[in-house]
Amino acid sequence: ILYGKEIDFLAKDKNTALEFNGLYWHSENGGGQIKTYHLNKTKGCLSHGISLIHIFENEWRDKQEIVKSIIRNRLGDKTNLIKIHARKCEIKEVPIKTKDAFLTENHLQGPDKSTVKLGLFFDNSLVSLMTFRRTSRFEKSSEWEMVRFCNKLNTSVIGGASKLLSH
Repeated sequence: ILYGKEIDFLAKDKNTALEFNGLYWHSENGGGQIKTYHLNKTKGCLSHGISLIHIFENEWRDKQEIVKSIIRNRLGDKTNLIKIHARKCEIKEVPIKTKDAFLTENHLQGPDKSTVKLGLFFDNSLVSLMTFRRTSRFEKSSEWEMVRFCNKLNTSVIGGASKLLSH
C-alpha cells in the first residue's frame, strides 16, 4: 500500500498497521532517514484508511506492557481488555502524585508538567486520565494544550476522552 515501502505488520480487518522502528536504522544519522520519514509513512497509510502505530525500540524495551496495551486497545482484543463505559464513571481532579504515578504506569511518555489533571473514576479507581496546561508549547496563540491522555493498562474506557474533554 505504500508503493514499495515496507510495513512490518498489517491487520487489514482492523485498518491498523504496526511498524517496529529500531533506534539506529530508523534515525537520520544511523539509517540516513529523512526527517519526515515516519510522518510520510503514517500519512501514506492514512490515505488508504489505515492507522499506523509506530513502536520504537526503546519503548518496546522499556515500556513493553504499555505498548502491548495500546496494541490490544487498537485491535479490540476482547479477551485481554476490560471495557468500561464513561457514563458509569465520575470525573474528579487528580492530585499531582497520583497523576505522576498513573502516567508512569500507563503512558509511554510518563509524567508531565500539567496544571489541570482530570480523571475518570470507576468504583473509586482511576481508570482514565487527561492533563492540560495553559498555552501550547507549539502553538502560541492557543489558550490550552492537552498534554497527556491515557487509560489504565488493558482497559478501554468507551467515551472517556470525549467526557473528559467536554468537561
